[in-house]
Amino acid sequence: MTLGPLLLLLSALLHAAWNGLAKASKDKESFLFLTILLSGLLTAASLPISGTGFIFPDNRAFAIAVLSGVFEGFYFLTLSKALRASSLGKSYAIMRGGAMVLVWMYSTVLLGERAHGLQFLGAVFVLLGILAMNFQDLLKGKRQNLKNDIWAYISAIFIAGYHLAYHEALTENTDPKPLFLVAMIVSLPFLLYGIRSAPWQRLKATMTSHPARVLLCGSFATASFLIFLYGLKVSAPGFAISLRNSSIFFAVLFSVFLKESLTRTQILGATTIGLGALLLSL
Repeated sequence: MTLGPLLLLLSALLHAAWNGLAKASKDKESFLFLTILLSGLLTAASLPISGTGFIFPDNRAFAIAVLSGVFEGFYFLTLSKALRASSLGKSYAIMRGGAMVLVWMYSTVLLGERAHGLQFLGAVFVLLGILAMNFQDLLKGKRQNLKNDIWAYISAIFIAGYHLAYHEALTENTDPKPLFLVAMIVSLPFLLYGIRSAPWQRLKATMTSHPARVLLCGSFATASFLIFLYGLKVSAPGFAISLRNSSIFFAVLFSVFLKESLTRTQILGATTIGLGALLLSL
């Protein structure tokens, strides 16, 4: 296996891990704000250490970085709501699986990536897996559960958006570190909006109760995103998001550790989505 796929798999593990930490937090909005703030600070500190300057090839690349941050901001807002409304295993599978299909379709139709039979089968598996995640709710008419899951579906759109924006910026030979830093800075006002009610008290309470978890989550998030961007730089976007979304398997495992009650149908659905991801990456 070449370096690109290995980086994407490591990124997948770290991404599922920091989402699991966010799910376990009490105040998810303030926890995510502190996580992304720390992630931005760590990335900024790494620039002089690695010899990377805050440089963009041109104004277009910088504008795409800003657009990536807008997508990230909306993603973080919808992520907090999705994690609050549903289990990690279920919401994560819907978010990542839905985004994967959107990016794969965009990459195939508009970016000219070649698609073969197994990839089409993979896309079908992902869609069937997403349907299975909601099968019992549809069968029993649990409308409230279906309404709660809407945040995961909306989040999938923004995930697809920042993946495509990042890839476009990287094709402009943008270095991943300043690209990620700009995206994190732009996303912070969105997260601040999420904690607009008594922000300082909420931030202080989260820092007091979970200082080590915030530090760990920020480190995992930074490593996950930067490793993913480097993997994306050497891989096509459809392949990259497909392999990166092997994190769905990791998320199901973390869901078990969090003692969430996933049904057999939902576990089967998440597994089907993961299998679809593997087929899409072939």
